[in-house]
Amino acid sequence: MDATRLAVVTAAALGAARTETEVVREAWQAQALARAVGGVLAATGPPAQRAEARRLHGTGDTGAPPCVRPRASRLTSVADPPRALDALEALLEEAAHALIPLAATAAESGTYADCMETIEALGNSRDAVGVLRGLWEEPAEEAARGKPVDTWRGDPGGCAR
Repeated sequence: MDATRLAVVTAAALGAARTETEVVREAWQAQALARAVGGVLAATGPPAQRAEARRLHGTGDTGAPPCVRPRASRLTSVADPPRALDALEALLEEAAHALIPLAATAAESGTYADCMETIEALGNSRDAVGVLRGLWEEPAEEAARGKPVDTWRGDPGGCAR
């Protein structure tokens, strides 16, 4: 399944989450998707973006509840990296915002700590996604100004696994 589609599916699941457990689980699904997209882009993306993609792939690699079976395991491609990164950034922000009220009203310190750890991981991933998106926009801006651009396999947006 394409990264953009997985981001949409995960956002819908997050929006449908009603319990604290469901919200936390879907927030970790968003984090797992960010890591998976980073892994694909690190392996297949343009050289200029690979270091930041590796950073995204390494974010939040601890703390996920063991009960979470990553939806991101269905990731097969990142067909349109800028679009996928936009969708992923929105998803990560939405997931972090969904956790804030849970942290604020947590009755147990463990729940509060879990929420804060997840929010931090989501924020780190969102930062890496923002940098990656900026790196993808630079070649497009240069092309618009008529400068030659390394088209990487003839399609700057065609990362696929």
